[in-house]
Amino acid sequence: MSSKADRAETRAINQTENKISDTTGKFTVAVKNGTQVDQVSWLEGRIILSDQRLILLGDSGQLAIDFSDITGLSGQKQPDRSLAALSDYMRVELGSDVVIIVPERYESFRERFFTTTLEGETVRCKHPAVSGGVVQTANWETARLGINANHVVVTLNDGTQATLEFEELSDTAVTKQTINGAERTVINVSHLSDKTMVETHIAVPQRARVFAQSLFKQAERRSQTDIELTRTEQEVLLALHTGVRPFDIPSFVGSDVTTIEETFDQLIEYGIIDRVRMRQEVELNASGRNIAANALDG
Repeated sequence: MSSKADRAETRAINQTENKISDTTGKFTVAVKNGTQVDQVSWLEGRIILSDQRLILLGDSGQLAIDFSDITGLSGQKQPDRSLAALSDYMRVELGSDVVIIVPERYESFRERFFTTTLEGETVRCKHPAVSGGVVQTANWETARLGINANHVVVTLNDGTQATLEFEELSDTAVTKQTINGAERTVINVSHLSDKTMVETHIAVPQRARVFAQSLFKQAERRSQTDIELTRTEQEVLLALHTGVRPFDIPSFVGSDVTTIEETFDQLIEYGIIDRVRMRQEVELNASGRNIAANALDG
């Protein structure tokens, strides 16, 4: 990293915030003012997570994203069966702009991001709201969130805990419910508890709602997906969707021609792309366009 980026970091981190994570990766603006960028250009640099914002540092400058400015995140919309295969990309919506962030160590970064934005958050919780398909009489109680790599722990004021294992999530839905006379947005999480399917209802404050919705929806996608793409397959799919010519993909993703041709063959086998000519001439089909577009759109 150049001294220019180091100086930018010094200006970006202020005395009121704490650095949580500092990793390398790449990032790009995929949508600008509501219009998808025709030719996506990736920038490589450092991705810094503080307790207040995301900071993207490159040789050409920096972009600081306050948590309060984030209006959408990867995983908030209904899941497509293959979207989890693109989960190594963090899609950050800032009003009418969309930034795609690819941390080098995505799983570690993802865990720290959600821990930073949700750990200890005070919520209202009804658990179980539904058990075995039967609506329960549980009351709304104040609770706190605990974020772990594979589950979320909701601790009620009386010490009762609800553990929501990501692998056991079957569905999440956002509803409106009345709590203490006021309408609130509630995340309904369906999951297994002692071999019984239950629903835990969680009302998250507005400042943290976008992060909670994304976390649970990503967990749902990962538990349901039946296609797992490699990092190279992910990069090729996104490159095709963003307009990179097939012949340019080896240099774009930093891989050799043989590996990319083998990746094309695998994506063809998945039914995600179609071969136009022999060897490197391929294009996204309807299924592939839907997967890649949904990865960018939500």
